[in-house]
Amino acid sequence: MAEFNVDFPEDFLGEVLNMENDELCTEMLTEAAPLLEESMKRAMKSVIIHEGESEMVQSVKSSKPVKTRTDAYLVTVGPRGYSKDKKYYDSDGRGGHSKRKYAVSNALKAIWKEYGIPGHQPPRPFLARAANDARAGVLDKLQEVYNRKVGAK
Repeated sequence: MAEFNVDFPEDFLGEVLNMENDELCTEMLTEAAPLLEESMKRAMKSVIIHEGESEMVQSVKSSKPVKTRTDAYLVTVGPRGYSKDKKYYDSDGRGGHSKRKYAVSNALKAIWKEYGIPGHQPPRPFLARAANDARAGVLDKLQEVYNRKVGAK
């Protein structure tokens, strides 16, 4: 049988172990979120047909990092707010169209794009593409921030 012993110096991983997880995770997510924002905007633009939906793309923002009860850290990236334009039409039940009296949520418009509207609009998925396109860049950014905080080269 072979024996393998490792003696770690006292200061080994000292910076990492003494660093606050909250600080590290928050900074990593804060710096990586803009990459996902841009990826989502590009993917949304590719499925837009009507010019009135461009404000949905412009409304994509990321939230601040939040720690959950299960100690996970989350950043939400998606469309915010409501449409300022009421040029959307729906059936008035008599075969014509009437203007909506209320603004439509940009998140609801994104859901309509992603999953479609049965009988009216086919699905035009963009979320998976946005996540896949941003994955490599986000992982690189997370590693870069980690290396900077730890002092790795």
